[in-house]
Amino acid sequence: MLVALTAGACDRDTSGPRIGVYDNPRVGLVVVDAQEDFLGGEAGGLLASLGPLIAGAPGLGVDVVYVRSDSAGEIDPRLGAKREPVFAKHRSDAFSTPDLDAYFRAHEIDHLVLVGARADSSIYYTALGAKNRGYKVAVVGDVVTAGSEGGRDGALEALRRRGVEIITSEQALAEWARRKKYLSSR
Repeated sequence: MLVALTAGACDRDTSGPRIGVYDNPRVGLVVVDAQEDFLGGEAGGLLASLGPLIAGAPGLGVDVVYVRSDSAGEIDPRLGAKREPVFAKHRSDAFSTPDLDAYFRAHEIDHLVLVGARADSSIYYTALGAKNRGYKVAVVGDVVTAGSEGGRDGALEALRRRGVEIITSEQALAEWARRKKYLSSR
């Protein structure tokens, strides 16, 4: 049992209207809680893993979006010069910020790929909040951290059981490249 998953009244997934069906759906890379306050000793490894995904995403037609906890400072500057758009959240589920869902809908993003800190809270609840709205959701298992390795692994397994795809960073990049090639051939 994951204690962190039930640790507070504000830690729950949200629900909202289901997304529509888009003619040209897009993919969004969602970087969650990549703030120095949350990264701690994991900063070096997580930042090194995040780098290739963030750098590769735009060239492969993937939007990059940052979500930060309003209680933990700014996005870690080591992620590079461009760290926008940024959405501040007040709860673990990033969808508690209506502007995030509105952004995805306005850009016809229906597939979210989550990376970042706090797999056992923010990643977990954001993934479920997205699923509740009809988004296809994947979590890049080698690019998320938690308070402990057991907490991370437990959260990923719980998400897998709830229908969230757990992938590697290599799988994400390869899928984005395949998708770009397919879309350019149409």
